Amino acid sequence: MTPEMAINITRLSVAFSFCWPVPASSSRGRVLFMKIVLVVATISGFMLVSLLMYGAYVHFGDLILTSKCVCLTMCVSQFVMQTIICLAKYETLQHVVDELMTYVKQAQQYERDTLCTYIDKCNRFYGGYIAVVYTTLIAFLLGPLVVPVPFPLDAEYPFSVNYTPVYVILYFHQALICFQCAGHTCISLFAALLLFFTVARFECLAMEFEKSRNIDMLIVCIKKQLHLRRYAEDVISCFRFVVFYAIIVSTCGLTFCGIIFLMNLSMTVKLQFVTICMTGLVEMYLFAWPADHIKDMSEKVSRSGYNGKWYEATLEMQKCLLNVLVYQEPVIFSINCVVPEFSLPYYCSYLSNAFSIFTTLRIALDDNSV
Repeated sequence: MTPEMAINITRLSVAFSFCWPVPASSSRGRVLFMKIVLVVATISGFMLVSLLMYGAYVHFGDLILTSKCVCLTMCVSQFVMQTIICLAKYETLQHVVDELMTYVKQAQQYERDTLCTYIDKCNRFYGGYIAVVYTTLIAFLLGPLVVPVPFPLDAEYPFSVNYTPVYVILYFHQALICFQCAGHTCISLFAALLLFFTVARFECLAMEFEKSRNIDMLIVCIKKQLHLRRYAEDVISCFRFVVFYAIIVSTCGLTFCGIIFLMNLSMTVKLQFVTICMTGLVEMYLFAWPADHIKDMSEKVSRSGYNGKWYEATLEMQKCLLNVLVYQEPVIFSINCVVPEFSLPYYCSYLSNAFSIFTTLRIALDDNSV
C-alpha cells in the first residue's frame, strides 16, 4: 500500500465527520463554508443528544431502553465534542495536513520505503477497524427493517411522528447523525496517520544524523529536527482534547458496564455497554500506539548521531553532538494536569486499574450476598 493510498482511505473513512480540512490555499469562501458545515453538524448533534436524554427520561422505568439511550447519548456527545475541537483547531489541522501532503509528494525513495514500513505494520488492524465501524453503521440503519422500531436510534420526540413527511425528515436526520458518528469514530485513524507519518519522518531524520560528516550537515539536521518537533507538537495539540474526551467516555462506559454486570440483567443490556466499552478502549489504543512510537523515535533522533563515525569528526562537531544529546527531550503526548504521558504503558495501567476495580467490587458483593 502506498502512502497516497493510506491517506485517501483515511480521508474517506472520516469524510462524514467533515473534519478533514480543505487545503490552506483554498478560497476564504470555501473555508468559511466548511466551518459553517461543522457548526451546523454541532447543532444537529446537540439536538439529538437532548432527544436521547429525553428518551432516557421518558423510559426511565424500562432499564433496557434507558440503557440504550445512555449508550447512544455517550456516542453522539463524543461526535459533538470532537466536531467542536476540530472546528477550534481547523487552521492547525490545515497546516499539518498540507505539510503531510507536501512531504509525501516530495519524498525520496528511502523516505517512501520508511513510510510504507509503518503502513504495512498497521494497515490490517486499522482496515479491520474501519470495516467494523461501517458494518455497525449499516446494521443500525437497517435495524427498523428487521425489528419493530420506527427509527435507528431510540430518541423520543415531543410531537407526533406519524405524519409521513415528518417521519422521513427525522429518519434522514438520524441516518445522517449515524454516518457522522461513524466518521468521528474513525478520527482516531486520522490522528494515527499524522502521528505515524511523523514517526517515519523522525526515523528518516535519524538516518540523516548518522550520515552527518561535517558541522554544516549537522546544522541542517538540527534545523530539520527543531522543525519536526514543532510539527509533532502541532499534531498532538490538535488531538489532545479528543483523547481527553475519549478517556472520559471510556471511563464512563467502564463504570456503567461494571455496575450493569454486577446486576441481574439480561445479556442484551450488558452487551450494549460492552460494545461502548470496547469501542472506547480500542479508540484509546489507536491513539496510544503511535503516541508511544513518537516518544521513542523523537528520542532516538538525538542519539542517532552517535551511531555514525562521530569519533572521526572534528572536536567542534563532537561538542555539537553532545549538546544535541544533552538538551533534547522526547516529544510526549500529554494532557495537562490529567495525563502526564499518554502512551502504551499508560493504556496498560488504565486497563489494569479498571479490571482491578471490577474484581474488587465483585468480591465485595459476593461477600455481602453470603
